[in-house]
Amino acid sequence: MPYPAPDGTELVEHLGAGATFDVALVRLGGPPRAPALVCKRLVPRVLHEHAGRAAMVREAKALSLARHPALPALARVGADRHGPFLLESRREGASLRDVLDGWRGRGRPPPASLVVHVLRAAIETLAELQELEDAGGPLGFVHGDLGPDHVLLGPLGDIGLVDLGAARFRGMDPDLETADRGTLPFVAPEIARGESPPTARGDVYAMAATLVAFATGAPLTRAREQAAMLVEIGESGLRLEALAAAEALSPGQRRALVRALDHDPARRVESARALLDAFDAAAPRG
Repeated sequence: MPYPAPDGTELVEHLGAGATFDVALVRLGGPPRAPALVCKRLVPRVLHEHAGRAAMVREAKALSLARHPALPALARVGADRHGPFLLESRREGASLRDVLDGWRGRGRPPPASLVVHVLRAAIETLAELQELEDAGGPLGFVHGDLGPDHVLLGPLGDIGLVDLGAARFRGMDPDLETADRGTLPFVAPEIARGESPPTARGDVYAMAATLVAFATGAPLTRAREQAAMLVEIGESGLRLEALAAAEALSPGQRRALVRALDHDPARRVESARALLDAFDAAAPRG
């Protein structure tokens, strides 16, 4: 069955389906050069499950609250005979996974200048999102599922974050709380063990893990299967030996990332801003 574009839109391209969302590009009726929008529907497996509906509501609510250039803009929330759907602006850029794979395809790692830029820009973007406020105070923004597929490098070097189905925010209805763990192996140990829902400190861990993977190109766990990864992360944390050879980073910057990935959450940096400050303080003086 073709992807069911909502009424008033036309299908441009079906992008694919994940565990929760089936995603396509659609265009609103009107000017032929109107920008395409991202349409998200629930995959059939979760269409009638509480977890699927909660993920869609969380993404819509998070995008309506956390307005920032790094995030898609929410265009429409609706429902039709195929179920609920979201329309969002399209974030231009390539995922960090695709960027790294592209350089590997050329037979070499990303240049040092690109590595440093991506790491700093991604940490700064997360810091800005964690500090967002509205008239009621801090939003308490949590992405909840950071990883190389959900962090984008834009055409101007900007960083974007997508896929907010696991997001958390201030005042979230308790009924929207589900057992989200994020994407392995970029998951804090306490979340992997099921002891904690997604948190801001967990986002810092996940972003640091994502950036270490980008900077080193090395696997972060010995395990390859999901269940074994969960056990390894929960019991002993990530493999960080390759980080010592990441020559693009200063020793102090590598230590800042290691601290953000400490197995004990009490010993980690408390926020993305604190990680950014430590990363900048350790930058080489030119």
